[in-house]
Amino acid sequence: MNRYAKLSYLSKVTVQLVLLGLFSQAAIGQSRTVSDSMDPISLEQKIGQMIMVGIRGTHLNADAMELTRSQILDGDIGGILFFKHNIKNSRQFRIFVKSLKALPVDQPLLLAVDEEGGLVRRLRKTQGFEEFPSAAHVGANMSTDESYDLYSRMANQIHKTGLNVNLAPVIDVNINRISPAIGQLNRSFSRNPGDVFDYSEAFIRAHNDSNVLTTLKHYPGHGSSREDSHNGITDITSTWRSSEQVPFQRLIDSTRVDMIMAGHLMDKGVDSKYPASISRAHIQVTLRDEMGYSGVVITDDLQMGAIIKRFELEEIVMAAINAGCDILQFSDPLDLDENLSQRIREIVVQAIEDGEVDPQRIHESYDRIIDLKSRLSPGLNPTSD
Repeated sequence: MNRYAKLSYLSKVTVQLVLLGLFSQAAIGQSRTVSDSMDPISLEQKIGQMIMVGIRGTHLNADAMELTRSQILDGDIGGILFFKHNIKNSRQFRIFVKSLKALPVDQPLLLAVDEEGGLVRRLRKTQGFEEFPSAAHVGANMSTDESYDLYSRMANQIHKTGLNVNLAPVIDVNINRISPAIGQLNRSFSRNPGDVFDYSEAFIRAHNDSNVLTTLKHYPGHGSSREDSHNGITDITSTWRSSEQVPFQRLIDSTRVDMIMAGHLMDKGVDSKYPASISRAHIQVTLRDEMGYSGVVITDDLQMGAIIKRFELEEIVMAAINAGCDILQFSDPLDLDENLSQRIREIVVQAIEDGEVDPQRIHESYDRIIDLKSRLSPGLNPTSD
């Protein structure tokens, strides 16, 4: 039992073993197409639901959107993450999102944005949006009731654009105040894990009340780090503290978790080969079996230097799926293979045929994702011209 496990609740392996018996196995043929004879949704379509990408366009009819549009219609991707290059102004962006939501698909897209407040924001004043203070400012200067009101405005703004996911809040504990990824950027609510829980709980409640899903990040805790995982591997082996797990565990226990983002954080005491984002020891064993989390796990961007500089795409995809991750995020559209979704599908199908990935993992992730999407109000489209 690793050091995270000692801080967690009893394993729920027995329950999971029972659940395994409820799923049918996929029939694997000689062709590249893999289907489940007991399920009208093909395994390839389920793989598509596991992929979230960034895009290049600013409106649906742009040339840059032609391939993306067909991928959405074919069910090759299940989510989109937007950045500032997708947003010219508030009116353009609302129309863009509305047109994407109008595409006829079997399952609604997860339409996401990084909107933490402070330095990490995508909806800017110059584009006609309200801007919000950093988590550090909120934690130091506002009550939790005041923060709920603030984050209600944030969530309402996100909802009015037509988006349904915020890749926030950051629930990293501010252990290292000069951490280049967290402390220096004022992304943490507090050095006190109890305060981090209180403010993040208010953040989540405010968003859920506006029909916006949230994402806890960065599991298992980025607040003590000395490096930034955007640039390379972030080793927390000697810096991670038990207090960093507290907000995750308390929020899991409160059942107020939509998604958890696994960070590119290396703890050699838990896994000497893989960072948490693609580590079975971190995700399946600790987060799921021992901490009791049964919801969606999304990876941090798998194009970050911490990952892509060390592993080939095939290994990244297989490791992430085998780890227990549900949504694989590839969010940098300026450095994105336009045929990425097809490549990922081919990698997974081949891995299943070779016995390196159990098709049951795809069924599990699909079920979690569909359950998550079911929380969104059907047919609700708040955008307007």
